Amino acid sequence: MRKKSDKQQKYYFSDRLKRRLAQISHHPLTVVAAPSGFGKTTAVREYLKENLPDGACEYWYTCLGESASIFWRGICDVISNLNKKVADDLKNLKIPTKDTLFYMISYLKNICCHRETYIVIDNYQLVDLDIFRELVTAFSMHGNSVLHMIFITQRMDDIQQISICNDNIYVIDSSAFLFDREGIKKLFRMKSIRLTDDEAERMFIGTEGWIAAIRLQMISFIETGSFTLAADIDYLVEHAIWNHFDLEEKEFLLSISVLDGFTIRQATVMMNKNILPSKIRKFLKNNDFIRYMPDKLIYSIHSILRHYLRSCFYNQTSKDYQNQVYRKLGEACAADLKYCLAAEFYYKIEDFDAILSMPFTREHLEEQKEKFYSGFCAMLIKECPNEILCKYPFTMIVFGYMTLMNGYYDEYEKLCRLLCYVIQNGEGYSQKQLMKAEAEYTLLESLGKFNDITKMKEGQNKYRKLSGTSVDMIKVSIPWLFGSVSVLNMLWREEGKLKDVLQQIQEGKFLYHRLARGHGAGTYYTMQAEMMLMRGDDNEAEILSYKALHEARSYKQTDICLCIELILARIAILRGDVEAYFNSIKRIKDYSGKDSRLYIIRMIEHCMSIISFVLDDEEYVSPWFYDMENIKKTVYAPVVPHAQLLHLWLLLRKKRYNEFYAICEYALNMSGNSTGNIKYVMPQVYQLIFLSMAKRNNGRYLEAQEYLKEALTIALQDQIYLPFAQQGCMTDFLPELSVCFYDCIKTQGKNSFTGLMELCKRQKRGVSIIRRAIVQYKSPLTPREREIALLAKERLSSKEIAAKLYISEMTVRATLRSVYSKLDIHSRAELYLKEF
Repeated sequence: MRKKSDKQQKYYFSDRLKRRLAQISHHPLTVVAAPSGFGKTTAVREYLKENLPDGACEYWYTCLGESASIFWRGICDVISNLNKKVADDLKNLKIPTKDTLFYMISYLKNICCHRETYIVIDNYQLVDLDIFRELVTAFSMHGNSVLHMIFITQRMDDIQQISICNDNIYVIDSSAFLFDREGIKKLFRMKSIRLTDDEAERMFIGTEGWIAAIRLQMISFIETGSFTLAADIDYLVEHAIWNHFDLEEKEFLLSISVLDGFTIRQATVMMNKNILPSKIRKFLKNNDFIRYMPDKLIYSIHSILRHYLRSCFYNQTSKDYQNQVYRKLGEACAADLKYCLAAEFYYKIEDFDAILSMPFTREHLEEQKEKFYSGFCAMLIKECPNEILCKYPFTMIVFGYMTLMNGYYDEYEKLCRLLCYVIQNGEGYSQKQLMKAEAEYTLLESLGKFNDITKMKEGQNKYRKLSGTSVDMIKVSIPWLFGSVSVLNMLWREEGKLKDVLQQIQEGKFLYHRLARGHGAGTYYTMQAEMMLMRGDDNEAEILSYKALHEARSYKQTDICLCIELILARIAILRGDVEAYFNSIKRIKDYSGKDSRLYIIRMIEHCMSIISFVLDDEEYVSPWFYDMENIKKTVYAPVVPHAQLLHLWLLLRKKRYNEFYAICEYALNMSGNSTGNIKYVMPQVYQLIFLSMAKRNNGRYLEAQEYLKEALTIALQDQIYLPFAQQGCMTDFLPELSVCFYDCIKTQGKNSFTGLMELCKRQKRGVSIIRRAIVQYKSPLTPREREIALLAKERLSSKEIAAKLYISEMTVRATLRSVYSKLDIHSRAELYLKEF
């Protein structure tokens, strides 16, 4: 239906909804949560239009399923209208994480509004963040009495959990939007239609009070003079909306509806025009069911109409027509530089030439990692004819890195074979192109021999002879060692050979750094530092860590810097150095504010999770470690055997032994030979230690000793002690080993067993000191209790606190009683003197 340009659109809202909307101005943050089609956005928009006082400000941000980083930049841009410095500070935090929420809240408290201001975040359910709930909570703590934030979302369960213990958050749920029988009658009277009680009853039963269905029934009645209460929603859309579009409008909407939202550029491509025809521009502007979002420069079709359109497209159009649309959609997305989305449309019509001819780069695929899933790339390579793949050698090289990093080794091998054929055949390419392709292929093939440094060096030397220049496919922005947080874990592949690996790294580092423009700088010192830490030589480990940090920072190698910061944090724990520990934690978390690349954020989460493991505390463990499938989706394939150690630890900690045994057996096989080439020693050591602990916990002491002996046999050859020392039970468990085995392991190194026992005691003592410091550092109060206590400490009365926080005096008094109890005090006079 077209909007009447000469008449203002009229809306009816029930008294119940009006009362709920009126509470928005009394709360720091309101969540409006209801399913699609309940009129949430319309209700909020009209309420603000009618009720904002003179001079009040109103800002909107509409989410469209964009990446988390783009969403955050958009929110910061909105906040810049209030305070540019606060917006810049928030923007510097990059993508919000649990670790940056504290800083975010402190920045928000610096917003100073002098007049009523409303910020609306619409379609919040589309935000792709792990801290979906926590972010709402953080925004609710801005502390400004004239700033009101409104989040509109379809996610109900999450929001209900948020508001239970947070008086700052006011929730308007779907019940407020449902129409009763009287409301339905009033709504129809606005259109001069008087319903009988019986008609209102049947309308209420047929629609269950859902405004979208009621509105369509109304449109149907106006057009046909009768109700279609028995019809489903698609029938109503067809007769009340679809049948009123002309042929050109129908064809346009049908083709564009496959996209969740579309730009003017995409629309023009779909219509084979240089500019959008004025008729279509007017149609988009004046249609009730199409909304333009100026902050995104995107048009969005209402979900009710979009559902109908897609149903028509997939079920009522011919295959030829669908293929034509897919091709145009591919062209439209490619014109907007959305190559991964374009590839998915081209794939539907099996136009492999169109896919492979797009200018893919490793950086582009890195940025799209979460949306352009690696399985699509593997599927594409498997199904694309070889002769087409061979026409695009440089795209094959880019996809080769993608398949290797994500564990699709068969597809990787296929690409290598085809590249080798192209280079040997040479048909259709200049000598210069062939030389470049051969050089880049050589490096790609050498990476396939990871983690055998000898073979990798051979490939790098061959590349240098072929090219002599820096490598196009390897840049400082690409993950080093696949985004692992430990160099030693990734490169220690044979027991008893750790020194040899270190020597090989030293011999090859200058060649690789020169070829890759400093990529991986700091690796040698980092591995050396890790090796010293594993032996308990924390002083030497610290010296080497600072050498590595200087070198890595010189080449902006953030991933290597994180590996080093993790070593320094573990040194601080070993020493029980509280100040150094908290400084290390802060530095690790601060990297999220300096680098928003997805794999860096995941590395920070991995570092913090390992620290939780070392301290035997789950506080910093990221959610994706609790599920093996999430681990595989989050980290690159070569890192999975290391990341899954944390999952095994969590299973062991929760005494889920059967699940632990099943996964551990599989993990041991993977660590020993995961691809036919990659071998890892460190995961095997940890897995055997975990098995010994599990068996001991289940009373199977002989089996436990056998697993521990096996772990010691592997580790002591290279003087790797810390994995044992990190398990607090080892101070009791290790001395239980037989005297026979004790004599055996002494031969591995002078006093190695004694050194191991000393390190166990140091680690246990250091962990105890750090854990006590963490408990003392944390306030025993909840965030709400602390907020009220601080206001009371500023000598505000209970009434003043209640007014400031929009809660009741009774809540303030009850909370203060809880505060007194936790702080072991009895009055405000004592509170004034108390630190918390």
